[in-house]
Amino acid sequence: MKSKGFATGIWVFGSCPDRYCVRGYKEGFSLEMALDKIAAIDGLRGVIMHYPHPLNEQTVEAIKKELERRNLRLASCDVDLFGDPMFALGSLMSENEGLRKKAIDMSKKAMDMAEYLGAEVMNLWPGQDGFDYPFQIDYRAQWELLIQALREIAEHNPRVKLSLEYKLREPRTHSTIANAGVALFLAQVTGLPNVGVTIDLGHSFNCKESPGNVVAFLDHYGKLFALHLNDNFRDWDDDMAVGVVHFWETLEFLYYLYHSNYEGWLGLDIFPYREDPTMACQVSIENITSMLSVVEKIDVVTLREMQKKADGLSAMRYVKRLL
Repeated sequence: MKSKGFATGIWVFGSCPDRYCVRGYKEGFSLEMALDKIAAIDGLRGVIMHYPHPLNEQTVEAIKKELERRNLRLASCDVDLFGDPMFALGSLMSENEGLRKKAIDMSKKAMDMAEYLGAEVMNLWPGQDGFDYPFQIDYRAQWELLIQALREIAEHNPRVKLSLEYKLREPRTHSTIANAGVALFLAQVTGLPNVGVTIDLGHSFNCKESPGNVVAFLDHYGKLFALHLNDNFRDWDDDMAVGVVHFWETLEFLYYLYHSNYEGWLGLDIFPYREDPTMACQVSIENITSMLSVVEKIDVVTLREMQKKADGLSAMRYVKRLL
């Protein structure tokens, strides 16, 4: 791993609404104040933003100056295909040709925005593409629509990585890009080198995956393009601070990440509804840094001898001694 360092979503410093408190639990910060908060956190140098808000054609020059003023960089540009009710029944998979074209065009613009601001990745999470009821959609038709859309977006700007973020469910009861296997299949079937996969650590837990296994899986095919780091209790996308619930699995995830070819950002995708956002970022960075210090002590040859025998208890005992 050759990480670019820590980054965070700008939304971490927002009002943090949910469906019970739609106005948000906090007042939130202006963009400038949020960037001030981010720049003041030790080790945090990257910012993740969405197109078309706050990034768009009218705001990009001002945001570029605000980032430069604070010595911050855009880590990735995510496209918002989930927050507008016009995409309630789908975006890239919509059988409404006008809506589908709009979603594709927005994704292309997000890629260009990423390139202009120096980000290597455009993260794509088509959260409204999926279904809620049996017989609601024609699966055969919509798989083909999605693959065609991904090819068109990726071909638009081959200099930018198109990274597919998967999620089991929410806001739909069933998301189309539901797990790492589906995401990798889509990246491969496009036949384009700039299409890969984002691991959201919490989404991986929701899928009952082993995140360490997913890192090894995607790295084997050279398709691990981006990371969103957080934690949860596995039954919902809680977006908690990193490493507060799944200590051992997060440690194993970081072990395989450390020995991977990943060269991107360690992106925090947390949602501190009731917590101080600065502290939530700090705790996440502290936990990741602490775990990486343990990972660095693991002798690969020693661990491999235990793994060849599938001796899980000895392996756990060995790693525990390094804590």
